[in-house]
Order: sequence, then structure tokens, then C-alpha cells
Amino acid sequence: MVPFDRQMPTVIRPNQIAPDVTYEPPLRVGFGINDQTVAGAKATMGRTILAPGAGPNPTHYHAVNDVCWYILYGRIQAWFARSDGSDRKSVILEDGDFVYIPSGAIHVLANASATEEVSLVFCYIGVGNTADAQTVWLDQTPQGSREA
Repeated sequence: MVPFDRQMPTVIRPNQIAPDVTYEPPLRVGFGINDQTVAGAKATMGRTILAPGAGPNPTHYHAVNDVCWYILYGRIQAWFARSDGSDRKSVILEDGDFVYIPSGAIHVLANASATEEVSLVFCYIGVGNTADAQTVWLDQTPQGSREA
């Protein structure tokens, strides 16, 4: 349990979040909860937006934390694999889907539509910032056809 003086929730409003377009281009990421917005946070949570036709983000995995996604709206082309690249799978994610990504699982996403925006909520479990996730960036972006 956290100390008594820290046992009240923190509310982060959308106007307090500046979009980050540098963390995983072409994603537009709004980090709502992390150790900069909430003292002592043990999670990093935010919302990602993919513009229509947005191509894949950099191929990567997180070495020390699991990740959860909730697809708010749109269709996402996602690729998953083990950390060595084996067992590669391609999946279309749709609004309302929950996704659990264990530590070490490669994950990449792109907007499956050339005409509609996509949005998802993500959470890095157990780490207060992206540096603590020990993200491993890989050289290769998955190839394959994209659905429109």
C-alpha cells in the first residue's frame, strides 16, 4: 500500500497532455500517466492516434514490462512475434478489442485504413516512464499487405 499521504487519485485532463510525435513515429502519443504527471507512478499510460494510412511504427519489444492495449476506434494491422522473431503473426484489431502483450513480445502496428483515423489506449505495466521499459528497437519493419 502507498503511504497514507499519497492515497488520493490524480486526474489528468486532455488539455494537460501534449502529443509526442517523436517516441514512435508515425504514432501520435499522448502520455497521460507516468512518473512526470503522477509522483511515484508505477505505470505509463496514454492514448495513441494513427492518421489514415499511417504506416508501421518501429519494430520493437519491451524487455522488462508487459503492455496492454484497448482499441477505442478504427482497425489496426498488428504484427506480433517472439523476441527472436519466431512465430510471427499478423492480426487485424478492431474497436473494442483488448490486447495483452507480454514482456519480450515483438509488436508493431499500422492503420489498416487509408481513410479513417485509429485510436488506442495503452499501458506499460510496472514502469513509470518509457526509459524504464528498456525498449529494444529492432532494425526490421514487418512487410506484408495492408487492408484498406
